[in-house]
Amino acid sequence: MKTSILFILILITLTGCSSSYKILKPEKENNFRLADYPTFGFYDIEAKGDTVSATFGKNITIIKDAISRNLEEKGLNEAQDPALKINIAISVKEEIQTRQTNFQNDGRPLYMGQRRYSWKSKEVEVGRYKTGTLLIDLVDPSTNKLVWKGGGEGVLPGKEKDFSKEVNELINQIFSSIGN
Repeated sequence: MKTSILFILILITLTGCSSSYKILKPEKENNFRLADYPTFGFYDIEAKGDTVSATFGKNITIIKDAISRNLEEKGLNEAQDPALKINIAISVKEEIQTRQTNFQNDGRPLYMGQRRYSWKSKEVEVGRYKTGTLLIDLVDPSTNKLVWKGGGEGVLPGKEKDFSKEVNELINQIFSSIGN
């Protein structure tokens, strides 16, 4: 559940003017009210394998800060022994964009003598991009029960984007559905 920097990529899914991400439908327990929880804290983030980049720690901090800011605006305070714990799950996947070759755009069959024309359609790579998903779970540690979950997913923009701004926008939208 706690993948790694991959979530960073998902957070980057926020593209300035034209958003390339969508907010996932939040789910909550029937009796969940954020106002019932005065404090919050984070579960430890675990990352394994080749998913950890050089900026992993920095990106986790940006995400945690954005979540903290949203919860503090709703009246909660961060604590060592919290009434509400937050789990962050991230998944990033590299996708390959392809197209099918066709007779009109990719040339005519070559004459090979003896009427042996040949032309075959094939998949051609035209680009690579990353998609990501960020899930945020709120857990009541006294019962160890999931009380709310939300998230976002989409195409991650290139490195030129301001990651901090994009993450803050995504998390603001995710938490706008939580109410009080």
